[in-house]
Amino acid sequence: MHTRVNDNSTVGRVTKRRTATVGVEFEKVNRENVSVLKVTGNLDTSTAKLLKKALLDLVKEEHYNIVVDMRKVVQINYMGVGTLLERLRQVRKLSGDLKLAGLNQITRKALSMVGASKVFETYDSEEAAIASFTSREEHTKAVAGPLG
Repeated sequence: MHTRVNDNSTVGRVTKRRTATVGVEFEKVNRENVSVLKVTGNLDTSTAKLLKKALLDLVKEEHYNIVVDMRKVVQINYMGVGTLLERLRQVRKLSGDLKLAGLNQITRKALSMVGASKVFETYDSEEAAIASFTSREEHTKAVAGPLG
């Protein structure tokens, strides 16, 4: 580890690079009948369009059961929440759902402040959110009864 501070030390360069690359990254993973969108970074005014596009791409590919894994989301503002709500409405019209996983204290508070915590199903882990889709399908089959 470098301890020099009076020149262009490694620590200073790393900090500058991190600041310059603050934004958002997405990773799409298909698990069973669920698509997972893993988000890293900030969901704010400058990145809301990127989130919208990533979610729209899933819908265009006919993936209507979506988990947004937010474990690595640093912060979210009203634009990020609004984009999630917009996509939630869209996939529910298509008989799907959008669920959130891995919320930290900051993202939970942001959702709560705008009332979105009452609208979204949230789960501690990606696995629990994925499992909730399976249990919903089994419940629907049990209520509907056997086809015949």
